[in-house]
Amino acid sequence: MTVSASSSTTHRLGDVPLFAGLPTPILDELARESRVRRYPAGQVLWNEGDPGDALLVLEEGQVRISRFTAVGAEVVLAVQDAPAAVGELALLDGAPRSAAVIAQRPVVVRLLPRSQFLALLRREPTVVEGVLRTLAAMVRAGNSRHVATVGLDVPGRLAAWLLARAADADGSSPRASEIDIGRSQGELALELGATRSTLNRALKRFETLGILTVRGQTIELHDAAALRPYTEDATAF
Repeated sequence: MTVSASSSTTHRLGDVPLFAGLPTPILDELARESRVRRYPAGQVLWNEGDPGDALLVLEEGQVRISRFTAVGAEVVLAVQDAPAAVGELALLDGAPRSAAVIAQRPVVVRLLPRSQFLALLRREPTVVEGVLRTLAAMVRAGNSRHVATVGLDVPGRLAAWLLARAADADGSSPRASEIDIGRSQGELALELGATRSTLNRALKRFETLGILTVRGQTIELHDAAALRPYTEDATAF
């Protein structure tokens, strides 16, 4: 881990949805009150049960948010790319962290102390609105993930994941698009609750059907509409 000096001229707080709409002077104040850290890929930023004493603002890189079963199996709850805020729940209720956060890529993070975050909530209604939006998005994402995990097989989960990333601004999916996976197949398999071999078979099958082409960490999606039946019927594969 390396430590960097905070700078009001280099922070990305204004790019984080949680802080959208805050004036620059307040963002600069938050930057001055925060601490910047750099972590390598694989570093555990915090574990489940750790104190929720700071908001983590991801300024560069990618993290995964996971819980671990009694036998040590990792269950990925979400993967976050920069810019994003992580760890709001523990800050609001003061409870210990409910999940581990692990650097999936080298990251640059900004840690805002809980006391400063709560003070900001008290004086800036815009931040309260941002927190409510963030929590609503978390609930929706959790519900969608639960439905996919329970109701879909691996091809269905993969199809849903691809369609979500192919969706354009109005929420519809184009017939063709290019998707940057942004993670290895092993990491994507973990995110989808699958093994790497099962995910690879699903990708190969979709390639054979002409639905997509895999080129390294890029997927060329040729026919998004052909994926939709997989997200509606777990037996379609």
